[in-house]
Amino acid sequence: DPEPNQAVSTIVCEGDAIGAVILLSDDNGHKFSEFEEKMAMCGAGFLGRQMEQ
Repeated sequence: DPEPNQAVSTIVCEGDAIGAVILLSDDNGHKFSEFEEKMAMCGAGFLGRQMEQ
């Protein structure tokens, strides 16, 4: 079995890593691009800011 595509970004709150946003796909016809990496980073940034409030 080929490994799935993945994009991982750490959720940071007040300087501490509190989790991660992980995007996975087993679609072998589509490789993750910079777009998926940016989406994971955007989601992690949003969640980190929400946890600080």
